[in-house]
Amino acid sequence: MQNKVSYIVIIVLAFVCLILSMKLGKQSNVAETQNNSAVAGSSEFVDKNKSSVSKVAVYAKESKKFAADEYVMSVELSMVGVDKKVLYRKMGEKRNRLFEILKSVGIPESNVEQFSLELSKEWDYDYEYANPGKRSFLGFSSSQKFKVHVGTKQLKKDFIQLLSAEPDFEIKRSEPQLKDMAALQAKVVKNVCDKALAKAENYAQGAGGKLGKILMANGNVEQDRYGWYENADSVEIEASLSLEMELHSNEKAESSNEPVVLFVHNNEERKYAADEFEANFTLEIVGSNKKSLYELMEKRRVSILERLDSLDIPRTDVDDFDIKLQKNRTRPMAKVRSLGEFGGFSASKRFKVHVKSMDVASALVNVLAQERDVEFSGVRPKLKNQDSLIAEIEILTSQKAMEKADAFAAGLGMKVDKIVDVDDGMVLREYWDKHRGKLAQKSYGRGILLDNNAPPSGVIADSVTVGARINYVVELQ
Repeated sequence: MQNKVSYIVIIVLAFVCLILSMKLGKQSNVAETQNNSAVAGSSEFVDKNKSSVSKVAVYAKESKKFAADEYVMSVELSMVGVDKKVLYRKMGEKRNRLFEILKSVGIPESNVEQFSLELSKEWDYDYEYANPGKRSFLGFSSSQKFKVHVGTKQLKKDFIQLLSAEPDFEIKRSEPQLKDMAALQAKVVKNVCDKALAKAENYAQGAGGKLGKILMANGNVEQDRYGWYENADSVEIEASLSLEMELHSNEKAESSNEPVVLFVHNNEERKYAADEFEANFTLEIVGSNKKSLYELMEKRRVSILERLDSLDIPRTDVDDFDIKLQKNRTRPMAKVRSLGEFGGFSASKRFKVHVKSMDVASALVNVLAQERDVEFSGVRPKLKNQDSLIAEIEILTSQKAMEKADAFAAGLGMKVDKIVDVDDGMVLREYWDKHRGKLAQKSYGRGILLDNNAPPSGVIADSVTVGARINYVVELQ
């Protein structure tokens, strides 16, 4: 019995010793691993700092005002009326009055851009308890915008004085412009480069070091887009530069082999005469009987298509959309949660017409101007050779970006060595606008009409503005 107890004690003691030895061995391995990691981390930190380049990074901004030598006046004509045809005629008379004023002060029609005429219905909503939710037709509201390019300050003054006597016109703003923008931008770029270099030199001197080579530069120069609000007769050009340079601790330090990198970007826009048009309009009728409403909509649809046939517009160029029908309900103001009472049906049908010339587009507006149940959504000018024109503006945008790069390089006492990267902002780079080419409808000149009873000329914008943006990364030497 005593021998059995001794065996058990010996086995227990051996097991405890085994556990203790395993625990001590694990702690030793952990300590060794931690020591090795610390040494490796310290070595990596030392190597990283040993190979890194000390730098000075500065930002400079320069702006300068120049006397404007031309102006762009934004003018809006707006009128209201019950009869659509009469309203078109009055808008034409006022538009002609605008061109008479321009002619009297010596501004040619070629200096005028005009946007498409806009027309919308005006309604009065009855919120009284007698007829809750009911709306009454008041008439039509029409407007058209113009941009007038004026060559001198005196012409601008004469034009404003004469137009101020016309109550239906309103001058929205006057934007000063510069004819020789590129040369004046180059002067401001040189100033901002000198300022950034001087600032970097001051910081390096204060730190007891010496400037080395330029490592990176990010420059931009443009006209102040909001300066016209305060500076009616001058243009402010703003240039900015972010500069990163080496900082040497002694005279014998050598510059690194890192390339000198410059970032620039550029936007350009050009206007082209439209050679095709897209007209959008909607037929809208209300009624209490659904079947009768459908029959009336079909009758009006056939009538509209026949009128388009009279203009020699092929049916293949007309998109005829399905009828949309919805219930109208009235709801008393006191019963906010009420579904309201049934107020009949409202039916609408949208049409899209592809037109190949300005005269046909103007005639189309004339034909449908007298239809009270037809409302225009606009006539959009388009370009047949849009792709080739976009390519043209993209080439120009790229060339202008290189001119900016050359200007900043010269301001830093260097020159462009090679192009590293070119992108249009579509390559998932968050800091650039993601729209490569934009198309915006503008207009110039005047429309052509087919008959004397047509609405006045100039109701349709007849040009398209094509724009592009580009970003450049170049190396300097």
